[in-house]
Amino acid sequence: MKNREQTIYDIHSEKFKHLKKVESIGLQRVDINELNKRLNVAKRSSFLYTILIVIMSLSSLIILTLISIKF
Repeated sequence: MKNREQTIYDIHSEKFKHLKKVESIGLQRVDINELNKRLNVAKRSSFLYTILIVIMSLSSLIILTLISIKF
């Protein structure tokens, strides 16, 4: 029987660089005021989009109603 050569993986080599754990030096804190501003903008755009959908739906229903009344 032939002995296989043992493969050695060196974690410090360049090709295994993606396996190394990167430690964060400082804590990443979120500015609560900036977060609230972004949330308010998202809420506002969501509300406006919902209003737009409601208006488009109502207008299509009104048009269909007017067409059905005339015929």
